[in-house]
Amino acid sequence: MRIICGRYSEKEKGPVILYHGSNQDFAKIDLSKSKDRRDFGKGFYTTTIREQALQWGYNIVNRFGGEGIFLYEFEFSPSPELLSKRFSKISDEWFDFILSNRTYDGLQHSFDFVQGPVANDKIVLTITGFIDGLYTRKEAMRRLRYSKANDQISLHTERAVSLLKLLGKRKTPCDKIMYNGQELTFLIAQKVEHTVGIIAKKENVSFDSAYTNFSASNVYKSLKNPASLLWMENAEFIADEYFREKPLS
Repeated sequence: MRIICGRYSEKEKGPVILYHGSNQDFAKIDLSKSKDRRDFGKGFYTTTIREQALQWGYNIVNRFGGEGIFLYEFEFSPSPELLSKRFSKISDEWFDFILSNRTYDGLQHSFDFVQGPVANDKIVLTITGFIDGLYTRKEAMRRLRYSKANDQISLHTERAVSLLKLLGKRKTPCDKIMYNGQELTFLIAQKVEHTVGIIAKKENVSFDSAYTNFSASNVYKSLKNPASLLWMENAEFIADEYFREKPLS
């Protein structure tokens, strides 16, 4: 799916799978409960990245509590009547758009939905640093261009929300995750799952087979140890470390 600035054209129309992470079990999306001063304004936030949604849910549970992490999976089928905006990368326009929405309450635009990079914790620190006068605009943009961001799609109107079809909902414990009989922290479990998926694809084997091989490696043992800080690296890096170790095993 390609989202443009303007009307969503017939040629580009098509369903996309979106995920939402929360600490709440709900049956209906209520835009009035959305929080103000978000990246793209008050709205319902989703992402095409499952792990990103789980991280959102985990963060919310840590801040506000809850019965667990609820992962929602939706099918979104935009219509030609929807007005949309897409930021393909971190840019000056994206920066100004977020500044406006994070400075003022409510919506500072008339788009039905918006897609663009997520302002993660590191990016938010840079943006707030600029707002607080710690960085010049030039320095803030220099820092942001080194950032690797996931995507988010925010829905801001009832007509956009009405085009979301719930495909499934899953509840996950908010402190520990049992994975193949082993208890792992949430972040490490996420990283293991992503890394094993990469290994399975590269070796053309099943996920279970890739997990068995990976769990026997020193890289896996290091990843399970929070003190190693390996969990802070991206999954592609960890997979490369595994393949570097494998010939020696």
